[in-house]
Amino acid sequence: MAAAAALLLAVLAAVAGLAEALRHPRTIEPVAEPAAVEDPREEVVCDDVPQPRSGEPIVVDSGVLLDCPGRYDGRLVAYEGEVVGAVLERDDGSWVQLNDDPYAGELGPLPTHRQFRGGNAGIGVHLPPAVAGQIASVGAHDHRGDVLAVVGVYHQSDPRSGEVAIIRATGGEVVAAGAPIDHPPLEDRRLVGGLLAAAALGLLLAGRLRARR
Repeated sequence: MAAAAALLLAVLAAVAGLAEALRHPRTIEPVAEPAAVEDPREEVVCDDVPQPRSGEPIVVDSGVLLDCPGRYDGRLVAYEGEVVGAVLERDDGSWVQLNDDPYAGELGPLPTHRQFRGGNAGIGVHLPPAVAGQIASVGAHDHRGDVLAVVGVYHQSDPRSGEVAIIRATGGEVVAAGAPIDHPPLEDRRLVGGLLAAAALGLLLAGRLRARR
């Protein structure tokens, strides 16, 4: 009886360990990790904002907008990112989150790998109806969203909505369409699944043989 209990506990511990390991599977094609840097983003230096020609926007990314918000407050900027989360419709337009982190590009959504890069934040953008109407795909764990390029005024604190670190776009267009993310079955999961099925069948047969004796 004690031996059977010990065996059962060992099986449960093994299953728990396998389940935890499979929650965070290895990437199919591992991305090389930096040698000694946890966060490979380049440090943002808040220098003077470049002065574009009259009427032209300043090309920015989420790094400079979030790290140096006062430098760009009230300035006309050009920003590009993947539409993620949801499109929130309002009377005067729609709110979206545009993510320009690597998770929106070459790496894909964080739950599908263990390669940590940057803050995965992006920028909130208020879109006029004509621009919001172009969006056909929103990013999620199994789908890439449309990539939207917008031009508008950046607000460190928006006086109309009270939101912080947002862009009120005056124009924009979809520059890349979204698409499903292919999640091929992992061979290690197939192997473990087969082993667990065989172990369960073996325990079942052993129990029935014991009951017949």
